[in-house]
Amino acid sequence: MIETAVVTGAASGIGLGIARALIAQGAHVVLADIEIDRARAAAKDLGANAVAMPVDQADEASIVALADTAFGELGQVDAVFANAGVGAGGPIYTTPQRNIDWVLSVNLMGPLWLARAFVPRMIAQQGPSRFVVTGSEHSLGLPDRGGQASIYTISKHAVLGFAETLRRDLAETQVGVSIICPAVVTTDIWNPLRTRHERFGGPRIMEERPTGQVGLDPDTAAARILDGLAANEFYVFTHGADIAEVHDAQSGEIEAALRRFAERYGEEA
Repeated sequence: MIETAVVTGAASGIGLGIARALIAQGAHVVLADIEIDRARAAAKDLGANAVAMPVDQADEASIVALADTAFGELGQVDAVFANAGVGAGGPIYTTPQRNIDWVLSVNLMGPLWLARAFVPRMIAQQGPSRFVVTGSEHSLGLPDRGGQASIYTISKHAVLGFAETLRRDLAETQVGVSIICPAVVTTDIWNPLRTRHERFGGPRIMEERPTGQVGLDPDTAAARILDGLAANEFYVFTHGADIAEVHDAQSGEIEAALRRFAERYGEEA
């Protein structure tokens, strides 16, 4: 049972859905977001068990400050959801360096810094807790849907490696690790540049949602996520058929390559 949690990217989308679902179960939740006004409005709507705190997931010092404040507010933290994420489109060989740096800072370094700031204190609590990172179906393969978002895909592949490594590192502790792998959920990921930092080129607002960018309701996704965590799953899915499609495509290619290798060099090579 999660009694206290910190959720980054909690002002909207999957993060807000997770916060709402946890509070419905009686948990106290920190809604952490770079869009602090939206987070405060959401926390006000969610009631006394919700508190908003600012965090910039591309800034280690901001994450350390979040950890200090969250532990001070909650006393202990049963779960951390490293959920905030951004994306940028285009082939990797033409993606501006500023976007590469921005996406990797938020999507990869952010979870790593969150783990460094929160996990040692979670271990010291000497009770069960969980570190949860939001990956993607892009963590498992290269889906066609969503367009050519190369640096996003690269970052989410890396997040899976981070989660697997952290799980191994924490195997002898009471801190569990999970990775959420959603397919398309109705979030603000279609308009990610709205929060891009000045050092990475500054914000850019898209006026209209692209056609076809409608997915699973965030509250439905959150309910499935909490079900997966309750079952102590490492891989936590929000979709079945879409994830299976991506996984089957990649695993099928690997298995075919292994068969060809065995034919060339023998089964014991």
